[in-house]
Amino acid sequence: MDFETIVAPATAPGRSGVAVIRISGPLALQIGGNICGEVSQPMLLRPCSIKNSDKKTVDRGLVVFFKGPASYTGEDVIEIHCHGNPVIVDLIIKEALLQGARVAEPGEFTKRSFLNDKIDLAQAESVADLIAAQTDSAVLGANISLSGEFSNKINVCIATLVNLRVVVEAAIDFPDEETPDEDVRSLVESANDQIQFISGLIRGSEHGALMREGLGVVILGAPNVGKSTLLNCFAKENLAIVSDTPGTTRDLISANINLGGVPVEFVDTAGLRSGSQDSIEIEGMNRAKKAVENSNLVLEVVDAKDFHGFERLNENSLLVFNKVDLLEGAVPGEGLFVSASTGEGILELIDEIMKTAGLHPGIEIPALSRRRHILCLEKAKESLEESVSLLKDKSSLELVAECLLSAQINLGEITSPVSSDDLLGEIFSEFCIGK
Repeated sequence: MDFETIVAPATAPGRSGVAVIRISGPLALQIGGNICGEVSQPMLLRPCSIKNSDKKTVDRGLVVFFKGPASYTGEDVIEIHCHGNPVIVDLIIKEALLQGARVAEPGEFTKRSFLNDKIDLAQAESVADLIAAQTDSAVLGANISLSGEFSNKINVCIATLVNLRVVVEAAIDFPDEETPDEDVRSLVESANDQIQFISGLIRGSEHGALMREGLGVVILGAPNVGKSTLLNCFAKENLAIVSDTPGTTRDLISANINLGGVPVEFVDTAGLRSGSQDSIEIEGMNRAKKAVENSNLVLEVVDAKDFHGFERLNENSLLVFNKVDLLEGAVPGEGLFVSASTGEGILELIDEIMKTAGLHPGIEIPALSRRRHILCLEKAKESLEESVSLLKDKSSLELVAECLLSAQINLGEITSPVSSDDLLGEIFSEFCIGK
């Protein structure tokens, strides 16, 4: 493809020991040679004097040439390693612009890699996920997707659907011959196998999306039940003010914590009670209710001393009975009993949070996924289920073929969309410039 030559810093802005400027496109080798001298030998990182158009030395560093298609973008690529001074970086980029390059758009290097068939779209997305990963498990999951493991599973399923379509289309070509029951049963069995396969991919993708996006957990409860103490316990620092005075927490206070490889944002909220005339406290309670609507999980904290005297605030919440250390005698009944002040029962509570989110101990790290992947998989599954229903009802094979084609197209949207301009624009806009 005949692209313009693009340039951008590949390292983060600011001062550092080393900065890297990346140039990709048909003029990359020429521009690299003009700035750094002879660079025609690929894969050789060599010292160079970095000069401007007046042949004055801007810096001394290293330069390497990657000849396309054996490069990240599939094009000729030059990488210049200079000292990490923003002034030096800007001077080098300005020189490249004077010689015919333009500044790269966000994610444009990775976009070119996709367009030049170096990676598929799911792998391209995993590059951004790898950069944005907040936990070690998210890093491992992004690398699983980047390696092509997730894409390979999608492609295997697509290949199977193509074979099913061939069988159905062949039967359509001979309308005078009734399709034997044995062939119909075979088609139904094969389609059901793919439904089960896709169902497994959906479960894994939901876990992968959770590891990518994180979990939002709201701590809800009446005043003085220990919500702020529980937040501080999770965060292992005093983020929220703890007081016996009702209504101390007025605004939302959050803490981002790594729980078993999943980034979890815990949000402490104002205590919910009726009869307050304080406008600020009322606003705090309204914000608490709004936070619940946007959360993945709600922890409803109850004072364990009032085990039988509380009114449920949220029917879908996970009940947590706090202040168990102040109880006299045995814990009454069953439930999640903790002491946010001493830490008793907190590990069990964390386990329950993870289980409720669908992440059980010992679960294999999945490939990081996106919500669009899950949506595509669900649509493909629905089309396959419809094809099975049509086959069992001995409906028109043309309809069956359309369902199989729809499933194939939806799976293809994950790795290699047929019409992708809007989708690519949305995906690559999330990238940083220079990647």
